[in-house]
Amino acid sequence: MPASHRLLLLVLALGSVLLTALAAHHGFFWDAVLQASRHAQWYYDTRFTHLLVPEALDAGHPTLFAAALAGVWRLFGQTLPAGHWAMLPLVLGTLWQVYCLVRRFVPRAWVGPAVLLLWLDATWLTQSTLVSSDVALLFCYLLALNGLTARRPVLTLAGSLPLVLLSTRGMILWAALALTAALLGWLDENPLRAPHGRFSAAARLLGRRIWPLLPALLLAGLWLGLHYQLRGWVGYNARSQWSGNYALLGPLGILRNVALIGWRLLDQGRLLLWLSGAAALLALWRGGWRPGPTTWRLLVLWLAPALALSGAMVWYANPIGHRYYLPVLLLFALLVAHLLSELPARGLARMLTGVALLGLLSGHFWVYPDHMANGWDATLAHWPYYRLRHRFIDWLDARRIPLADVGSNFPNLYPLHQVDLNGDPRRFAPVDLRRNRYVLQSNTMNFGDAVLDSLQQRWPLLHEERVGQVYFRLYQRPSDGP
Repeated sequence: MPASHRLLLLVLALGSVLLTALAAHHGFFWDAVLQASRHAQWYYDTRFTHLLVPEALDAGHPTLFAAALAGVWRLFGQTLPAGHWAMLPLVLGTLWQVYCLVRRFVPRAWVGPAVLLLWLDATWLTQSTLVSSDVALLFCYLLALNGLTARRPVLTLAGSLPLVLLSTRGMILWAALALTAALLGWLDENPLRAPHGRFSAAARLLGRRIWPLLPALLLAGLWLGLHYQLRGWVGYNARSQWSGNYALLGPLGILRNVALIGWRLLDQGRLLLWLSGAAALLALWRGGWRPGPTTWRLLVLWLAPALALSGAMVWYANPIGHRYYLPVLLLFALLVAHLLSELPARGLARMLTGVALLGLLSGHFWVYPDHMANGWDATLAHWPYYRLRHRFIDWLDARRIPLADVGSNFPNLYPLHQVDLNGDPRRFAPVDLRRNRYVLQSNTMNFGDAVLDSLQQRWPLLHEERVGQVYFRLYQRPSDGP
C-alpha cells in the first residue's frame, strides 16, 4: 500500500473517531429508536430469553443488530456512548471495504479521490454517526461484494450470512448480490457464445459464482420459517401499526415512488456528482472512448442493488429513505470515479472531481422548507436536534408543564428512556389539536401540512429556539379552541 493511501485511510479513520466522540451522547434517532433501542431494550430486559420481540414491536425484520446491541449493553453498560463506540469497528471496517473495492477498479493514482467520492456522501457520513443497522448492512454488503469481485468465497460467505439477519432489506440485498454474481459471471465468460452446451455451461458458471451465497439463503429461509411458525406471518402483518406502509399503490403512486427514488439519488449534493459523471462520459465519448470490461463490471455493481431495492419497494406506500440506497449511492460514486480516471485531460478530470466533492460536502446544507420532506437521518444538519430537544424538555420541566400535555410527532413520541437511556419513562403525547394544551413542533418532525398550517396560523407561539438549520417551536392552545 502506498504511503499516500495509508495517510488517507488514517485521516479518514481519525475523522470517524472524532465524529463518534462528538456524537457519543446523541440519543437514538429516527427509525433507530425502534429497530435499535426498543428491540435491544427487550433483549436486554429479558436477558435474551426470547428469540422474537413482542408482536407489538415486530415490524417483520430480523433482529440480529438489536440483539448485538443488547449484548454490548450487558458488557459495557446501558449507555449511549457504549452503543456509539460499538459502531466504530463497523464504520472502520466499511472504510477498509471501500478502499479494497476502489483499489480493484481504479488506477493507483485515482484511489485517493475515488475513496473520497464514496466516503464523503452525506447519507453515509450521517449514518456512520448513528447507532443504526444500516451501517452494519453496508459493511456486510461491501464485504460480500469484495468477495465476489475478488473471487474469495470466504469473504462472500462472511458478509452474506449476517446480512440476511439484519433486516428484510438485508434479504433484498442478498438478491442484489446474487444478481451481481450472475451478471459478473456473464461478463467474464459469456457461456452463450459457446456453440454447444450453452445452457449447461451457463448453469455451471452461475453455480460457481453463487454457491457462497447459498448458506445465507438457507439461513434467511430458516428465520422466515421460524417467524411464520411462531407468529403466523412473515414480512407483513395486517394487524400491526405499520400495515399502512405495505399498502399496494396504484399507477400514480408507483410513478411517484419512481420519481422519489430518482430524487434520493440526486439529493444532498449528489446532483453535482451526476453532472460530473455525465460531463466525463460526454468528453470520453466525443474522444472515441468506448466502455471496456471495467466499466461494464462497475455498471453491474451499481445496477444490481438499484434494481433489487427499487423492484422490491416501488409498489408500496412505505416512505423510501435515502439510507435505503446506501450501497447504490456509494457504488455510483465508484462508477463516476472510474469515468473521471479514464479522462485523458487531467485538468478536466481534476476540475470535475473538485465539483463532485464540493457537491457532496454541500449535501449537509440541502434543507427544504417546512412543507417539503427532508431526510434528516441522512444529513449532519440534524445534529442540533439533540441539543434543542433537551433544552425544551428542561424548559418544560422548569415551568412544570407535564410532557403528557404537550403534543408532538415522530421521531419525538417515544418514551424518553428509549431515546436517551436515562431511565425516564415520560413521553410526549401524539399531536391532537383538539386535546393538546401545547404542541412541540420542529422542522425535523413529521407534521402534516394541515396541522402545520393550523399551528402557524392560529396557535400562539410560546417559545422558539433555532440552532443551525434546525428549529424547535412550542405552541400554546388558543383560547378559542383549535
